[in-house]
Amino acid sequence: MTPYNRRVDVIGPGLGALCALASGMTWAVINLMVRTLTPPFNSVSINALRTTVAGGLLVAWVFATGGAGRLASVSAGDFFLLALSIVLASSLGDTVFFESTPRIGLAPALTISMTYPLMATIFATVALGEPLTIRMFAGSVLTLGGLAMIVTARGGATHGGPGWWLGFACAVLASLAWALSAILLKAPLREMDAITAQALRMPIAGLLLFATPWARGAFGAAFRSGRSVHWRVAVLCLLTVFSATLFTAGLKYAGVAMGTVLSSTAPMWAVPLGYVGLGERLPALALVGLVVTVIGIVVLQL
Repeated sequence: MTPYNRRVDVIGPGLGALCALASGMTWAVINLMVRTLTPPFNSVSINALRTTVAGGLLVAWVFATGGAGRLASVSAGDFFLLALSIVLASSLGDTVFFESTPRIGLAPALTISMTYPLMATIFATVALGEPLTIRMFAGSVLTLGGLAMIVTARGGATHGGPGWWLGFACAVLASLAWALSAILLKAPLREMDAITAQALRMPIAGLLLFATPWARGAFGAAFRSGRSVHWRVAVLCLLTVFSATLFTAGLKYAGVAMGTVLSSTAPMWAVPLGYVGLGERLPALALVGLVVTVIGIVVLQL
């Protein structure tokens, strides 16, 4: 094959970083939309609904674009890693995170769980051989520190209450589970594109969520709702498709370290979105955190 007809992958680390940033932005919009849908849904049922529908859309897209062979050619080892990564991220990580929030407060739980990109960076350096440079470390600390300032400014905390240490341990466990999930996802991404990977992962996540008692009746509640709810659910499912695919593309092309840090920027995007969409006031600490986060992103891209 000559250099002129060789297939060229046009997505490099720069575009991969943009994908990770975009996934953080879409995740912020998803969180705002979920707030408008609870009620009539609880958090588990709306999560099961959006994940299952998004997974179905991704599978349909893969088949419509002639990708059935890609799905069939996935090895048993890669499928196992994809399944294990979604079990760690959704079944374990999300569950223990939700358990931590009433015990220590939402803001502390979010702040603790934001250590997952640092854990993922360490794991990626040790297990995958990804380089850890001073620039990468400084940019990650600045970005995550700014995000912690935003979260702290926007939420309250519960100190010394019953089960505080259990809540703290749950938040740390959630961070660890998400970090391990990102590492497990990286290996299959060497052999497949982001859309194929999520077309395999997301239906598994949806089935796991619907296996819980809290997700029962989600589709019935959706059908019984009015047209306004139908449109919001439809937009939410489409955003989930984009968010999941962009996150996976960020990991694949930008690497685990940069991908996990930049995809964690949802609190940064939530500041302007909350102000414009919900009229939320912006505390001074949140604005300072926004500036620090942007500086960290710039350092990562130098």
